[in-house]
Amino acid sequence: MLIEPLAAGRFRAQTGPPWGLAAEGGSTEEATQGLAALIRDRLANGAQLTVLTVPQNPQQPAALTLPGDDLYRTDWAYRALQEAIAENRRLHESAES
Repeated sequence: MLIEPLAAGRFRAQTGPPWGLAAEGGSTEEATQGLAALIRDRLANGAQLTVLTVPQNPQQPAALTLPGDDLYRTDWAYRALQEAIAENRRLHESAES
């Protein structure tokens, strides 16, 4: 919904497609209430509101796992690198304080 000021201190509340409705009032609240009344009338005459959720790509295959994906858990070089990074971080933080 868009609410915009009009001349003489009035306001217009309107919707875009598919409703294409607009109501005016002496305040934003009055314009909004008028728009709500128009929507209620449409709903009372058989219109329906619903939400449609569409998956982005339901045909996309599951991610492939590669043999090396879990290598970080057991690889000594990776562990050594992580330990060196942690040690350097500790040294850097202690130098700053």
